[in-house]
Amino acid sequence: MARIDWQGKAALITGAATGIGRALAHELARRGASVYVSALSVSQAQGVVDEITADGGKAVALALDVTINAQYASAIERVVRDCGKLDVLINNAGLVYVGEYHEMDEAFLEQLIRVNHTGVAIGTLYGYRQMKTQGHGLIVNVASQGGIMPVGTMAAYSGTKHAVVGLTASVAGEAEAFGVAFKTVCPGNITSELLANAVTRGTDAQGVLDVLPRPMPAERAAIIIVDGFAQKSRKIFVPWYARALYLVQRLWPEFGHKGVVHSIEQFRRRRDDTRNQR
Repeated sequence: MARIDWQGKAALITGAATGIGRALAHELARRGASVYVSALSVSQAQGVVDEITADGGKAVALALDVTINAQYASAIERVVRDCGKLDVLINNAGLVYVGEYHEMDEAFLEQLIRVNHTGVAIGTLYGYRQMKTQGHGLIVNVASQGGIMPVGTMAAYSGTKHAVVGLTASVAGEAEAFGVAFKTVCPGNITSELLANAVTRGTDAQGVLDVLPRPMPAERAAIIIVDGFAQKSRKIFVPWYARALYLVQRLWPEFGHKGVVHSIEQFRRRRDDTRNQR
């Protein structure tokens, strides 16, 4: 299996205080990269940095709200100022809403789009410009299983992740001539605080987790994802069933629609049962 020599490489990861982002920060540092761990506040990122440095790795904590363009530009400038380059940018920050779309709060819908899609698009723009100038680099956009097929009760989330998949695939062809590579990560259920912290309506976080497959540990997922950076495929699926669902959806598009109808019916039954028990 092809591998990348990560010694001396500089990586910036958004949403890296928890879940997949945190695990990727640890894995890249373990392989020798200098990792810039970003979160909404330095204090959130610092805990991960302390863990990495305690293990002998190199890491720096940054405050980065991906909805604020100036902060994103500043984060990239900091990496380049320190390291002279930006080798890897991982857009991982995200929000989730679980419930029926028509019941969403408009303000939260706009925030979700700003974080999950606009923030990725802006980060991709800034990272691409820097990497084009230096003549090399890798941009990794973390989408979701929900970016390759529809997902019941997560319409807004799924919509933004479809946008991430489309953006990444489209820019990849443009950027290839400049030495800039792109990967899309499409995870299924991975251990993370993402769903536990989801905004929900008509359910709760545990109700969502109860109907999902057993989660893969984020640390195991990070190994597979980082190994995938060296492979030819521009999409990385984890766990195995995410790839299987992707193939089924491509061969039988009605599969996803039927899945949404089924999951919505289940969601409504659980919601009504809960209400009747009160």
